[in-house]
Amino acid sequence: MAEGAIQPGIDQDHTNEPGHTTSEKTTSNVEETSQAASTGSRPMVIWTPRFIVIFVLTLVIGLSIESLLTQVWLNHLYTGQWIFQAHVILIFFCWLALAVLAHTGWVRIGSIFGCIWALFMTLNITISALNVDPSSPVLAYLNAAICIALLGSYLCLSINKTPFSRLDAWLFGLAPITGSIAVALIYFLTPSYDRSLNNLESDIATIALVLSLLVWWIRPTSWKAQPGPTFLFGSVPLLLLLLAIPSMGSNESNFFLAHVVLYPISNPLTNEPDFFLSQMAFLCLLLGTIRLIFSELRN
Repeated sequence: MAEGAIQPGIDQDHTNEPGHTTSEKTTSNVEETSQAASTGSRPMVIWTPRFIVIFVLTLVIGLSIESLLTQVWLNHLYTGQWIFQAHVILIFFCWLALAVLAHTGWVRIGSIFGCIWALFMTLNITISALNVDPSSPVLAYLNAAICIALLGSYLCLSINKTPFSRLDAWLFGLAPITGSIAVALIYFLTPSYDRSLNNLESDIATIALVLSLLVWWIRPTSWKAQPGPTFLFGSVPLLLLLLAIPSMGSNESNFFLAHVVLYPISNPLTNEPDFFLSQMAFLCLLLGTIRLIFSELRN
């Protein structure tokens, strides 16, 4: 009788053990999942001490070299085209490295557009070095192609790892329509005697630079997700547009080389800051690509 009384309790304990084991496994799985989720939700740190040192050294050395190259250009030791070509080569290799290291399709496509920009820039510099007339339609076509390639790269890079808000949807949806309407209005509002294919290409290049600036700077999500690239990449079209303001109505067919090719070194007080700021646009583009390369290496 005693054995019979005890045996059901023992059987009941054995019956309950699998339930306890299952609940313990479920609890441990939930804890592991929550730990993995918290680890994956941590923001990725890009501005490590090593990166900060490399970035600051590149900035300081770059500014020093830009100032030295400006003096070399003013003293007629080198032509401005080849000084800019050195910048383009460095940026091209950075775009190429970014395309190889890219973990997402947006970064890879943006890097390919960046390489196309560098190739168009090289062709632009080569033609300009051959003493081609600055009003040649070839330079106007290249100017538009360069700015459109830069816009294509910016669109892809700004979308990568950036939350898509309602403002972004409106911006990307209306940007092509608004840009096309703006180009058409500028063209038809221009007096008939001043209309030309060169002016149309210059208008397209101008609108492309404006959109390149807005793609980065007008979006709060870009400032939150990618503050470094947003500032650096957005500074490039801003500098080019500000430098082009004095030449409104003339010599608009070459944004990147306007203060290197289209103007003589007649007034050093004016040409020196213009040439230096033109190099600063290339330096910002170089630093932006370096920042993205380190971001891909950290992934």
